[in-house]
Amino acid sequence: MNISLPKHQALSVDNLIEKYGFANRSEFFRSILRLVIHNETIIKEAALFPFVEPKSKSITEIINAFASTKNYSKEFLRDLEEGLSQSVSFTK
Repeated sequence: MNISLPKHQALSVDNLIEKYGFANRSEFFRSILRLVIHNETIIKEAALFPFVEPKSKSITEIINAFASTKNYSKEFLRDLEEGLSQSVSFTK
């Protein structure tokens, strides 16, 4: 199995390996995997990070906030509204 990482992430991994005394990158990732398997809430947090929950669950408020910036086309706003409307997390 191979994974690809951007240079800055690979450097971060290498720094953690040195800091915590892992033998190599493979042992570092095996250790991370054992931790995730043992405590699945970590993977739930990782799946959401760095995303934050919006302050509003109102589709109208969200669309109005995007529209007020005047940075988005009508087509984008229409697509955004359609997507939010299909989610169970937002309300009209």
